[in-house]
Amino acid sequence: MQRQLVFGLDACEWSLVQRFAAQGKLPTFARLLSEGSHGTLSTTARCLPDTVWSCIYSGQNPATFDKYFYVQYDPRTRDLRHVLDDGFTKRPFWRLCSDARKRVGVIDAVKYPCTKPLNGFMIANWGAHATKSKKESTPDDLWAEAERRFGRNPVGDVDRIDSSIESRRDMHERLLRGAAMRKELLTWLVKDRPWDLFFAGFSELHQVGHHYWHGVDPTHERHAEIVAQGLADTVERVYAAVDDAIGATIEAAGPGVRVMVVAGHGMGPLRHASWHLNEILELWGYGRRPARRLATDAEHAAKSSFWRKLKLVVPGRLQYAIKNRLPKSWQDELLFRWYAGRRDWTGRRAFAVPNNDTVGAIRIAVRGRDKDGSVAPGSDHVALREEIAGKLLALTDPNSGRRVVREVVRLHEESKGPFRDQLPDLGVLWEQDFVWTRLHSPDFGTLAVRAQDSRTGSHVARGFFVAHGDGVPAGVELNGHSIYDIAPTILAAAGVAIPGDLDGRPIPLAPHAVRA
Repeated sequence: MQRQLVFGLDACEWSLVQRFAAQGKLPTFARLLSEGSHGTLSTTARCLPDTVWSCIYSGQNPATFDKYFYVQYDPRTRDLRHVLDDGFTKRPFWRLCSDARKRVGVIDAVKYPCTKPLNGFMIANWGAHATKSKKESTPDDLWAEAERRFGRNPVGDVDRIDSSIESRRDMHERLLRGAAMRKELLTWLVKDRPWDLFFAGFSELHQVGHHYWHGVDPTHERHAEIVAQGLADTVERVYAAVDDAIGATIEAAGPGVRVMVVAGHGMGPLRHASWHLNEILELWGYGRRPARRLATDAEHAAKSSFWRKLKLVVPGRLQYAIKNRLPKSWQDELLFRWYAGRRDWTGRRAFAVPNNDTVGAIRIAVRGRDKDGSVAPGSDHVALREEIAGKLLALTDPNSGRRVVREVVRLHEESKGPFRDQLPDLGVLWEQDFVWTRLHSPDFGTLAVRAQDSRTGSHVARGFFVAHGDGVPAGVELNGHSIYDIAPTILAAAGVAIPGDLDGRPIPLAPHAVRA
């Protein structure tokens, strides 16, 4: 059995990897691509981006686990709940390998807490993005030893950044230092500790993509701003630093190792109207009042809650300083108000619920499923869902006439499992490939979209994998797979039985796969 070295690149954009590798800026990726196999992956990022890593780790769809977002609508209470990373209770692929007596090492698995007990070692939340779990390790003293050798990860809460040149320069340097420190940590561990499977998560690409996308995208409306700041190369430099860390880790691992690089979603420009979905639904008559038209002789600006306006004007560092001094219950309430305002959904047939920015989420108040639901289950529910989906797909940019909604996903049709009723009914994937600041509905008129965030980049539904090593064919493109296939692929290569309830199948790299 070959040892496996797996790199999980959080929100790594496939088009940038291809471009930078072709330009000679990512030598490790260039070698892996020419000598190994690769392919794109279908992904839950088109409907529930926050589930991407859970699906990769488990090989199962979002309806099989009790978490699709960290701020989640609860149909039993008609309110929100804060779901931490330990809300995901499925066994990840490394736990299955550990249970099969394989030695495993795991560093910074994004959005996953420390696994205990484990036949091996793990460091959780050392430098992972937006991870809602404790900073800990197994064995318990490994965290302290890593920090003593290399120091604390310098990135911290990346959303503390604002648009000032001082803030952006500071984060630029911290991201590069963080990638360099991760390289040192990983090369030490792969040399120092025994392992059969080593999984390393990288969050730097996610972090840089959110806040510096306008530097790598010359068509972005804020590109000139970051060029003037002298920071337009930030994304390229961070990708190069991660490429260097991957190359050094592969070299430190020694010969005879199978390498896999995987990303469950990518990055693109931040363009959406998710924060305005409730207003749009109200204009269509799905709230408490009948449908209405906006006056056609004036442009109407979409509403913005007090809490979102406050977040835009208060510097990020000050926001986090205040938040960290508040009791947890107050922190949760501020988070809920930022996402959903007053959360008064009484009497609404359909309403928006929190989800990742570029994919809006809509819940239909179904009688018997949702507290105080008013829509009859069955045909009435389906008819209303389809009516809303049709209206969403008819939204256009009044300047170009192009649609502003790329796809409407019926989540309950795409997912099967015991938690399906907790999922939103509809996912609204907004168009990100062109600039639009207004949306037009034939039913209510034109609405101007308000800026809601200092970020310039957000997720796109592009996943990929690259595989390299003995037995992996060179230069082969293997498309048609999904993020559900990563876990069974790793298990098959490890010679571990694949549970029969997984939604994925092994990518044809390993010669044998044992299914339980």
